[in-house]
Amino acid sequence: MISRAQVATHVANALTSDRSGAMESAAAWLVSTGRQRQAGYLARDVAKVMAGRGYVSAKITTARQMSDETRSKIEAFIKEATGATELELDTSVDPALIGGARIETPDAHLDTTVRTKLATFVQGVSR
Repeated sequence: MISRAQVATHVANALTSDRSGAMESAAAWLVSTGRQRQAGYLARDVAKVMAGRGYVSAKITTARQMSDETRSKIEAFIKEATGATELELDTSVDPALIGGARIETPDAHLDTTVRTKLATFVQGVSR
């Protein structure tokens, strides 16, 4: 039986040449093995394989639209922290965060949002 890790490596290899074909073959494998519920895990596994090759996909959520300077600083931070040579950013704005940023990569999560800091403070005070 082929493991999910083996499929993740195969998909990562195929992504460099044929994105849609790689996705179709991964989806077909999930369906044929009855593992449709593992699609999220497979995507995470592929992202980890790609990160090991220097390609990192990061999700950044901020309270307000980032300036070009802030974006450049965050990109430099992620590249230094992960060793990435290529970076793909998915940015979004969530005013409920109040301030700060949340950065998610396949291997790490950094939350410096004011909302999280306030929640942590309130939990600490109420103990």
